[in-house]
Amino acid sequence: AILVGLAAAAMWPGLFTGHNTIVGNAGDPSLFIWALQWTPFALSHHLNPLVTDYLHYPSGANMMWNGSIIFPALVLTPITNLFGPIVSYNVMALLGMSLSGWCAYLAVRRYSERWISAMAAGLLYEFSPYMASQITEHVHMFIAVLPPLLVIFADEILVRQRRRVWLIGGLLGFAAAAQLMTGTEMLTISVGMAIPALITLVIIFRAQVRERLRYALRAASWALASFVVLAGYPLYILVLGPQRPSGALEGYGYYVARPESFLIPDNLQLLSGPTTVFDSSVYIGVPLLILVVVVAIRMRRLPVVMASAVTVACAMVLALGGRLTFHGLATRIPLPWLIPAHLPVIESLLPVRLMVAGYLGLALLVAIFLDRVLETPLRTRIVGLAAAVVALVPLIPTLPILSTRLEIPAFFTDGSAQRLPPTGSVLMTPYGNHYADDPPELWEAMSGLAFKTQLGSLYTPGPEDGHLIGPDTDPLGIELNALGDYHHPAPSVLSSSARVTYLSDLRAHAVTTVIVGPSPGAAQVEQLMTELLGKPGTSTGGVVVWYDVGAVTG
Repeated sequence: AILVGLAAAAMWPGLFTGHNTIVGNAGDPSLFIWALQWTPFALSHHLNPLVTDYLHYPSGANMMWNGSIIFPALVLTPITNLFGPIVSYNVMALLGMSLSGWCAYLAVRRYSERWISAMAAGLLYEFSPYMASQITEHVHMFIAVLPPLLVIFADEILVRQRRRVWLIGGLLGFAAAAQLMTGTEMLTISVGMAIPALITLVIIFRAQVRERLRYALRAASWALASFVVLAGYPLYILVLGPQRPSGALEGYGYYVARPESFLIPDNLQLLSGPTTVFDSSVYIGVPLLILVVVVAIRMRRLPVVMASAVTVACAMVLALGGRLTFHGLATRIPLPWLIPAHLPVIESLLPVRLMVAGYLGLALLVAIFLDRVLETPLRTRIVGLAAAVVALVPLIPTLPILSTRLEIPAFFTDGSAQRLPPTGSVLMTPYGNHYADDPPELWEAMSGLAFKTQLGSLYTPGPEDGHLIGPDTDPLGIELNALGDYHHPAPSVLSSSARVTYLSDLRAHAVTTVIVGPSPGAAQVEQLMTELLGKPGTSTGGVVVWYDVGAVTG
């Protein structure tokens, strides 16, 4: 209740200022809002929710590579059906953040003697700079319950071994399957960052490995069987399914931390400084870094301290990427991330996001420190608690958490879109990779998926075994990009060759309707479409619509 209440207070403007307001930015959340609508729609219409042609029509897209969030969407289906995908998205943000903190509390409580120390650890994880960054855009990353759950499973399977092996193994497999259908990147990070801690524990308890191994292997077998049964088909779609992109999706070495990023706060912290890292914050701060180093040295005989310290150190080093970067300039100094960075799947991980495991390790170390401090005499206790406050206060995020009001034309919410043809597709503008403020996939979601479109900011296969993000860059798409994104003037008269090419592009996507939405360059796009289709569009519900386009394209 405390963790949910604090998260709700931090998100207050986004949660309670209108049905078109979301927690976070415009842009990436629109695809997740679409996914919340898509999953129940697909299942109710007997469609495969793991692939779609409602975006990127007619070739479609592989949703396992595009933030499908199947599991959260299934859980939130009643809310989506009753209140719509925007309300459902905000509920997901609230629950994702608070459940992550709660799972961290449960994991830390196994090693903490006091609930208040574990609560401080849960709050550190819930409101960490990592979470403050991801909560504004990336659902598949701010639902960060798996890292602390893996701590609990590891404790049960490797240490306590008191549960029925089929039960604990089956639950581990279920957790991994649920995470695969929430976000593959978090699953990969969680498993990968568990390895340093496990190696540390094996070294510490090497004399006991043999007696513990049989139970652990049986549990792992049950976990694997459970995972294969629950996630075998989604895994098949991910690895061998249609429309798989390839290559590093975000570009190698782009989202990496710099050494100063760990020490200097950025604009995500209440005590803010200059922005020092792009996408995900890795800030720890000098006071907290000193505190955890002291704890690691003074309490190094505790296995949980050593495992946590190793996890934090590995997360920090790997977050730096494959080559050391100073002040935005990459050097030639190689780093450990260079080894796995070019492996399939792992090449698409963003190094800075590995710090989610680092903050969990920090939370454990802080809780153990608070336990020891609360056992000391009053004067020492006051000094220790003051040191903890000094270490933790700089991590408090800027509050309230950012919220955004989404502008959705009435055409997509008043029932007008329901009258569009059920076959073919709808060409909408803004078009291209730069429609973050006016994303057409959001408009499609708010229509109840009443039509298909060639648009969508999704990863799909590209030329030369690579990938593309965004709709096809055919000649008409290039022209629409130029008009909308780059403010080029529309041609007053189309040449015959351009007209033939553009009409051919419309036919290739079976376009039945063209909708020009409110966006930069809309007047120029409207002029182009009027010239191309030979008639002006109909202004309705905040958009301009050309119906029966097939009659023009033949």
